[in-house]
Amino acid sequence: MSSNPTYPNATWTKEDSLTYAVELDGRRVDLRYEASGFQSGWAVYAGDELVERCSELMQARGLALAIASKAP
Repeated sequence: MSSNPTYPNATWTKEDSLTYAVELDGRRVDLRYEASGFQSGWAVYAGDELVERCSELMQARGLALAIASKAP
């Protein structure tokens, strides 16, 4: 995947069909699809910490980018 034009240093990677990651300034945020029936969706992780579950991939991508862009 390509970098986000708003954050030119953001790098998206597709690790497999159910796992993505964004890296920005040394910070990494992972997106993992978690299948659980009608509650299936995308889990956003900062390190080992689950930040939020999102029903849509684009929502999860936006959240992941926002988290990665925050200063530690």
